Amino acid sequence: MSHSIGAPRPLPWTCFALISLALVLLTGSATAESGSSDSDGPASPSWTGSESLQKSADQSWKTAAFTGYEFQGETDLDGGGDFKYWMISAGVNSARMIGDNTKIALKGDYRAVGYDFGGLGFDPWETVHVLRLNPLFTYLINDTWSVIGGPIVEFSGEENADFADSLRGGGLIGVGFTRGKLYLAGGVLAMSEIEKDARIQPFVIVNWNIVGGLTLGLKGDTSRGGEFRLDYAFNDRFTLGAGIGVRRELFRLNGDNRNFPFLTTLSGEDGVGEETSTIGKITAIFKINDMLAIEGYGGVTIDGEFRLEDNDGIKIASADYDDSGFGGVNLRFSF
Repeated sequence: MSHSIGAPRPLPWTCFALISLALVLLTGSATAESGSSDSDGPASPSWTGSESLQKSADQSWKTAAFTGYEFQGETDLDGGGDFKYWMISAGVNSARMIGDNTKIALKGDYRAVGYDFGGLGFDPWETVHVLRLNPLFTYLINDTWSVIGGPIVEFSGEENADFADSLRGGGLIGVGFTRGKLYLAGGVLAMSEIEKDARIQPFVIVNWNIVGGLTLGLKGDTSRGGEFRLDYAFNDRFTLGAGIGVRRELFRLNGDNRNFPFLTTLSGEDGVGEETSTIGKITAIFKINDMLAIEGYGGVTIDGEFRLEDNDGIKIASADYDDSGFGGVNLRFSF
């Protein structure tokens, strides 16, 4: 792994958030100018989760959940060595109206990412666990405008990492806009970092049924990154999509110096690992029935980088990795 000590390169997820915010403003402006007053109600349910933030006549709980597996093949690291990974994940989003003007969405997700490094003589890290809880509250001002906000609590650490040192916290607040089959939201997200200054960034959610089966989705409401996607529903059961996005994993290491035989600056303390990348992917969704759908996807990871920091947040080493393919499958449940 190369030990470059220069300034870190520009952060792709920050660029993504700014571009996303501009898209929200342009989309909202175009919709307002068109004078559309489509009365078909809010945007249809989608992977963005926007429906859990909109008004509904039904007062009962509506839940969307998923579980999935993802993998990436062996990929070369610049300067020598290689790695591959597997990931298992699950999440839930359960929402209901509370009275006439307030909605609560109980949201959470978990993922375990197993890294397998080779050709280095040591393992920078192994399995990373991430658990995030982020309930959201929506206050509906009228049929068009709403205010949304909520706290975020996240555990992000390598297996056997110190629990308290792996915790992050923050929240988001913003406004939502609903018009016909368009829902968009934007605002500010603040999140503490591990051994770094807190991150403050714009966030955005868009779900827009443009015409017929064509839907634009954009989701960038976490510090992990976000995704922009176009989906086309050929019928009630089959949908194809194409998207681009950014990913980021930031996690506490377990402080086991056997992983870092050449690093004396850690001195047994817990360091910090980070991975960033840009992705492009194709998605296919087959709806089995009203409660179950299967989603398969594949794509390419580009502009990937690993970064290692000590327990004071000071960069020790970094390494880029080659473009590589990945794929996965999700089971999605609605009830």
